[in-house]
Amino acid sequence: MLVFFDTIIHYLYFIMTAFFAFLLLRNLFKREKRKALVYDIVYSYVIITFILRVIGIK
Repeated sequence: MLVFFDTIIHYLYFIMTAFFAFLLLRNLFKREKRKALVYDIVYSYVIITFILRVIGIK
């Protein structure tokens, strides 16, 4: 029973991480304000951590 809950939590974690990564990617390309290079670097740094989590690399 605990293995089942662990598996469900594991998949929910990946779904949530992929969802937030998608939102960040969408906002990276569709933002209206703050279009400087510094903000691109910050967005990329944050997005990379979410993508690595989805892939399974911590």
